[in-house]
Amino acid sequence: MTAALYRLVLAFAHRVYGPSDDEAWSNLWRPVELPLDPLQEYLAKYPGRFDLFHPERPFLQCPALTSCSMSSTAKLVAFRAAGNNVTLFDHTTATDRPLLSPAEAARWLVTVQAYDTGGTKTPYRNVKSSEKAPCNQFGCVLVEGATLKETLLLNMPVYNPKRQKPDMTTATDRPAWEEERPPNPEPGEPRVPDGWTDLLTWPSRRILLSPRTAGDNTVVDGVVITPGTRLRSELQHIELMAAFQRPPKKPRSKTRMPFSPVRLREHQGVWRHSQELLLAGDPDHQRPRTLDELSERMEELIPESTEFTLRVFGQQLKPDGGAIECWFEEEVPAPVALLRAQDSRVGRLIGFAVTLADNVGRALRDMVISYRKEFQAYRKEDHTKYTRDLDLAYWPNLPQPFGTFLRGLGAALRSGGAEMPVVHEWSGAVRRVAHRAAEYWIEHSPDQARGVFMAGKVHGAFTGSLESLINRFEAETRHYAIGEEQT
Repeated sequence: MTAALYRLVLAFAHRVYGPSDDEAWSNLWRPVELPLDPLQEYLAKYPGRFDLFHPERPFLQCPALTSCSMSSTAKLVAFRAAGNNVTLFDHTTATDRPLLSPAEAARWLVTVQAYDTGGTKTPYRNVKSSEKAPCNQFGCVLVEGATLKETLLLNMPVYNPKRQKPDMTTATDRPAWEEERPPNPEPGEPRVPDGWTDLLTWPSRRILLSPRTAGDNTVVDGVVITPGTRLRSELQHIELMAAFQRPPKKPRSKTRMPFSPVRLREHQGVWRHSQELLLAGDPDHQRPRTLDELSERMEELIPESTEFTLRVFGQQLKPDGGAIECWFEEEVPAPVALLRAQDSRVGRLIGFAVTLADNVGRALRDMVISYRKEFQAYRKEDHTKYTRDLDLAYWPNLPQPFGTFLRGLGAALRSGGAEMPVVHEWSGAVRRVAHRAAEYWIEHSPDQARGVFMAGKVHGAFTGSLESLINRFEAETRHYAIGEEQT
């Protein structure tokens, strides 16, 4: 919901303030507050367009759906269960009609347009199938400042549709509420976005809320949700708030693999993608394009000692795309010194640090699999079940020390100081976390005499692998990092 609301407000802010060029952005950044006059002029230009229950143009809705039967508001709220959308704890039935305040309904209306699941929907006429809403396909990256005003500007590239900025934006770009007519209830053919604000307010569903009066208040007691407009474009060319990476090139292949968006995964953490999120200049990684413009502006306006936070939002759907499995909100520290860095050496250091964590995590899993195989109790299809507890003891304990690693690396870049102490600190943290995870597994392994003996055997093999991986990491980074003796 937070990600969806930010995208909506960013579209609104672009249409009010631009900024049309870098100078305009600077003039907005320097004052404490954004000017009110452009805001009031914009609202006067579109009267009634932000009215949730307007009789002709209800906000982000399709009034033609009045001919459809209203369903329970549970279909609008992600954590409710309605129809086939079964959740673990909620037991809403098809006959239940939870009442929503207008504010609640508005927030879920925006969220559904960005993050609704795919699959079969109630048709307006014939079209039943819908694709998952666009934001399910990537981790949405937001640069967080000290205030809402700072946060908005930090995520606003130059916006000038007449000059086709950002790149994929055309002169006809506009957010959903500026359309001359209400949306057609039939979704029509897939199309390419007209520009950045069109994408930020993409009408992936046709929705209509049903309000009624309850005492002195207005409540929403029903909703219609039908398939909306399908997106026809590669995300890499249009999405500015996502990071992208190329999969490793296949052996003997001369062609590069296409870019795919960075997504959040259960347990492992978005910090593993810090190279893609933070750094510029790598042909196999593309950070969010909002950061590219931002890094160019920072030299004059933002001190190098500043540290922002990259807040990353994501939702993981079940394999068929028709139900929510989990959702995430994670953060990565973003020292300005790293955002400005153009040295590929820094990317290698971060890449080696992430690879160390990946390799150690793999060694932990191999320890459990070796143990199971000794008892002829390993089935490949149960791999995740065997290793889940170990993953939970390892991966969630790494984001904090990795954040310390990034901050230390940024401070070293800023001062020209030694980077090897930061490298040592990270490898030491990985060693401690891995040992604790392995000891946790030993404590919970079978207590039969043979089981204890075998657990000790595989644990010893893991300890040897761990030290070997750390020694290799230290040797690799020594070629790229500035050491103690060089300062």
